[in-house]
Amino acid sequence: MSASSLIWTPIDIEDPDGGKYTLWPHLPCVVSPDEMRPHFTFGSIALLASTEDLWRWKEELKEDEANPGAHVAAASASGTTLGRYLSDLHGLGLENVQIPDPEPIRLLNNEDKRNPRLFALEPSSDDLDWADLMIRHATQASSASNFLALIGTSRRWKKIRASSISRLEHHEGIDPMMGAAAASAAAWWSEEQRSWTQDLTMERDRRLASRLRGALRSLRETGSDEGILVPIHQARLNGFAEALSMWPECEECEEAVF
Repeated sequence: MSASSLIWTPIDIEDPDGGKYTLWPHLPCVVSPDEMRPHFTFGSIALLASTEDLWRWKEELKEDEANPGAHVAAASASGTTLGRYLSDLHGLGLENVQIPDPEPIRLLNNEDKRNPRLFALEPSSDDLDWADLMIRHATQASSASNFLALIGTSRRWKKIRASSISRLEHHEGIDPMMGAAAASAAAWWSEEQRSWTQDLTMERDRRLASRLRGALRSLRETGSDEGILVPIHQARLNGFAEALSMWPECEECEEAVF
């Protein structure tokens, strides 16, 4: 697998202290074809989200039940990069585009009749080190250079979307429509990351990887299943896998509830 590839199949990464991580790529806001979902047994799930995100997802689910599609409609009209991505998906005629992200929600709702242990890898907002990182990122994002760079968003978006087609891994379960959606997702992720410097990105991902290692350590200590499923946006997988493979020190990561 090339470091720049956009892959569809899960990858396993063995921890040097024992156990493994299964990184499962999916597209944001898109319901994955059944054949692309993980159908192997997993005892634990780790999400690249915070406990506050989990609470927000539950609220969004309730609101979407009362007003189906309201969150997608609002995001589509927001003028943000997410809105541009959703517009691409609508233009492709994709059905079952959802907010909150449907694949993590499906896993959390135990549709496969499992009862996995759950870990939220992103620290909560009251974590001082994480808050400091977010402040430094906000400062970087508000700089004049980043503001002016917004002017070229449309041109960059089309260029990245077009170039991403050649990076897609071939898979029999993926049709041209899903392939085009993956290219748009790659453009979205690229735009989202423009305000993150390389140093800030690595600091962020190493922190998340450290907490993931801490989650696996806690499983080893309790004698539980030593494998963790990590659903992750396809375009983000390679960068996070790189940070995890640096094996940062384990950080305690308590179990979460949904």
